[in-house]
Amino acid sequence: GQDCAGLIFARSQSGARPAIEITWFQALAACANVGKRLPTNAEWQMAVSGTPNNGAAEDRATDCNTNGAIPSEPTGSRSNCVSAFGAYDMVGNVWEWVADWVPLSAEPCPGWAGFSDDHMCLAGARTDGRGPGPLFRGGGFNDGDAAGEFSVVSLLVPQQTGLIGFRCAR
Repeated sequence: GQDCAGLIFARSQSGARPAIEITWFQALAACANVGKRLPTNAEWQMAVSGTPNNGAAEDRATDCNTNGAIPSEPTGSRSNCVSAFGAYDMVGNVWEWVADWVPLSAEPCPGWAGFSDDHMCLAGARTDGRGPGPLFRGGGFNDGDAAGEFSVVSLLVPQQTGLIGFRCAR
């Protein structure tokens, strides 16, 4: 969709800033154009496991970028922001699209209550006819304690953009 078949490509390069302001459709096509796909929500959750969640205590040098002043840091530049599976920058920096869609969430977002202080915006289906929403995960550069391995939101329709990036899976 959106005239991107064969025109955009996903490329993971250490030290490069992640792509942002990309729609879900563009992220899907970028992965497909290099023989990969968006990870499912469950795959993303497994890959992020073990990533430290420093939130407001971030040291702004090596911890996950959750209290930054700019939308994204170069990939892999935060040495303490790595999961048990070796995946960098899954918490903070930029939100990430995943493959799964759910009903677009109503607001206000309820959060996880005592389970976690991470974002959770799966609050029941909206009734304004806007349609389904793909999930995005992890939190962004300015989400503080609300960024983390349990951050999950469905507030945008797939053709919208925001400070959202993506990663690809095989």
